[in-house]
Amino acid sequence: MNKKLIIAKQNNQPLPNIPQQDVHTIANTLEQLASWNLILNLLNQFFTENLQPLDKDKVMREYYVCSKLYTNFHKDFSQTLQKMESQISILRSKEKI
Repeated sequence: MNKKLIIAKQNNQPLPNIPQQDVHTIANTLEQLASWNLILNLLNQFFTENLQPLDKDKVMREYYVCSKLYTNFHKDFSQTLQKMESQISILRSKEKI
């Protein structure tokens, strides 16, 4: 009556043993990506809104600001993507249960 419980996925592959710290690390990375949501919505609004007559100086200032925001986003996103790839490869190499 002393059977060992084996947890498996639907395709009978063993599940990895994932420590709570790894779960928190991935959650923090996801939160970091989600923090860009508001800024990306502002960029989207800038590039899709063409209802008002164009003021060249205003457009140039807004374009400059948006380009800086995008540059910062791209840099952060690239770093975060590399971090997530590293985290995923670590999780894939963890012991399976």
